Amino acid sequence: MYMKKTLVLKKTALVVIASALLGGTAVAGPFESAVTVEKRIDKAAASSQNRINTLAEQAADAAFEYRNTLSRVDSLETFNTQLRRQVKSQENSINNMANEMESIDETEKGVLPLMDEMIKTLDQFVSLDIPFNLETRTKRVQDLHKLMDDADISVSEKYRKILEAYQIEMGYGNVMESTSGEIDRDGTPVKVDFLRVGRTAYIYLTKDSKGGQYWNKKDKQWVDLPEEYISEVSEAIKMAKGIVPVEMFKIPVEVAEAAQ
Repeated sequence: MYMKKTLVLKKTALVVIASALLGGTAVAGPFESAVTVEKRIDKAAASSQNRINTLAEQAADAAFEYRNTLSRVDSLETFNTQLRRQVKSQENSINNMANEMESIDETEKGVLPLMDEMIKTLDQFVSLDIPFNLETRTKRVQDLHKLMDDADISVSEKYRKILEAYQIEMGYGNVMESTSGEIDRDGTPVKVDFLRVGRTAYIYLTKDSKGGQYWNKKDKQWVDLPEEYISEVSEAIKMAKGIVPVEMFKIPVEVAEAAQ
């Protein structure tokens, strides 16, 4: 009887151990599943974090690009504002130039006839003046006439040339000079020394200083120089050439008649 109980207990123990072992196996299945789920969750969390990091970086890049775009927009707005001002300024300049051109056209209509008249007056003046440097002075007036017909030369340049010619003619009146040349005496060329005292007197002496003539403005011809003036004129010629110091001298000068 005792032996049977012992055998029953042993069998019972074996059943319990087997049950424990079998129970342990049954418990391990859910445990392993939980670990696997946790790993999957961790892996998913890591993947999500990576996506979040990527999205964060993309968002940062987008924000940076947005700020740059705003900065460029501001720069473009500033540039456009300046450009509009420049365009407005250029439009004003164009309008002013158009107005000035209209004004110039009107001015030319009045100036061109005036310049023609100035040249004609200068031409008459040279022809009526004492005949010194006649070839040079006549050519200068002829050049002015040609200048007026040249469409490639501006009105201002034409006017400048006319004023320059007047200034040259005015300068002749303040100079005493002596030049050498020839004069026709009864069909024979004679070498002489000319003396010009401004526009007051125009005289010449022969090279031997034995005779000479002076220009009579009234009659517009050469008149014999009185002998009393020959030595005076000879000295004056030396003065004009810088050979002797300038001193007082006498020359024949026409006196204008009083108006009646």
